[in-house]
Amino acid sequence: MLPKRETPKVKIDEALFRRIYAIVRQVPRGQVATYGQIALVAGLPSARIAGHAMAALPSGSKVPWHRILNSQGKISLRKEGGSDWEQRRRLQAEGVHFDNRGRVEFRKVAWEGPSWTWLEKNGFDIEELILRGQQKRRTGAWCRWRL
Repeated sequence: MLPKRETPKVKIDEALFRRIYAIVRQVPRGQVATYGQIALVAGLPSARIAGHAMAALPSGSKVPWHRILNSQGKISLRKEGGSDWEQRRRLQAEGVHFDNRGRVEFRKVAWEGPSWTWLEKNGFDIEELILRGQQKRRTGAWCRWRL
């Protein structure tokens, strides 16, 4: 049996969650991002932390949590069940289509990431972001940033 992968220990505080939520608010209607993409932009070592932030949102939040999917383009199942169908319903209402395996077609609906202007305005180090993406060998429609 393989050992369970541990999520790196990161102090999770309100400021970190606010940073994650600010990034998620940039994902436009009809597009999706991955937990890994949000983690990369936020400077986090693990996509799970972005997932924890989404799970911590209070009911009725204006943060568009439903636009964040796993790296397979699927809705991640919740431990406690519940909002999977709500997430799918919201995405479909925005024009996002799922195939018969429950996946979205990233090349059609993937968010390419926040604008350079937004990143600069919000104090992100763009060069560091690009290098981090390259080190993690991120590819896909959303990771076209170049130095």
